[in-house]
Amino acid sequence: MTDARAVLAGIPGFEAAVVRAVLSDGPTNASYRVERGGAEFVLRVDKPAATELGLDRVAEQRVLEALTAAGWIEAPLYSNTADGVLLRRFVPGRTWTRADMTRPDSLARLAVRLRDLHALPPAGRRFDPLGAARGYAEQVGTPRACRLYEAVAAAFADLTPGATALCHNDPVCGNVLEAAGGVRLIDWEYAGVGDPYFDLAVVVAHHGVPPSVADGFLAAYLGRAARVDETSRLHRQCRFYGRLLDLWRLRTSEARPG
Repeated sequence: MTDARAVLAGIPGFEAAVVRAVLSDGPTNASYRVERGGAEFVLRVDKPAATELGLDRVAEQRVLEALTAAGWIEAPLYSNTADGVLLRRFVPGRTWTRADMTRPDSLARLAVRLRDLHALPPAGRRFDPLGAARGYAEQVGTPRACRLYEAVAAAFADLTPGATALCHNDPVCGNVLEAAGGVRLIDWEYAGVGDPYFDLAVVVAHHGVPPSVADGFLAAYLGRAARVDETSRLHRQCRFYGRLLDLWRLRTSEARPG
C-alpha cells in the first residue's frame, strides 16, 4: 500500500487518491483499486521481475494505442513505461472463473471475441514464447529447468506454422471480464503479434477444457466445423503451452540463484 500511495503522489491530479484494495499481487506487478472523487481507477505498478521475465512496456503501449483506436478499450489515463506504471479507469464487471471456461455457451462468446481481436491490424512486438522459455531456463539454471526447456523446444518444433495476428497471449480466466456489453479482455501486457492458435490453446490447456467442449470452442472461433488439420493445430499448440506453463511456474516459484 505504501508504494502505491507513493506512486499516486507522483501522478498529477492523483496526489490525494485513496487506495481501496489490492486487486492482484503477482510475480511481475501489483494492481490496486484506487478512488478519487467518487470515481474508481486501477493502478498497476511493476516489480523488478517484470523486466527479467521479458515484459516490454513500450511494446505494450503500442498495443494499447491500437486497441484504443479500434474502440476496444479506453485510453489509459497515465503511463510511465520507464517505471512500469499504468493508470486506467476501473471497468466494473465480474471476472471469469475456471468454471466459466468449461461452459460451452461462455466459451462460444469468448471465441467470437478472440476472432474479432485477431482481425484487428497487428500491433506491438512479435510474441516469442520459445525465446521467453529459453530465458526462464537460463535464469533458473538448474538441470530440471534445462529438461523442461528441452520439452518446450521439442513441442515448439512440432507446431504447425500459420498466419499471425494481434493476440492477447494470456487469455486466462482472470483476464476475462463479464462487463456491460459482453465479454471483455483485460491485462494486455503479453499482447503482440503471434499465432492466434496460441490464444485458443491458453483457453483450452490452461483450464483443462474437455475435448468435446474444446471442439465446440474451436468451431465457434472458426464459424464452422473445424477441419482435421485445424483440430491438430490446436492440439499441438495445447501441448506446447502446457510445457511452457510448467517452465513458467518453475521460474516464478524458485528463487534465482546467486
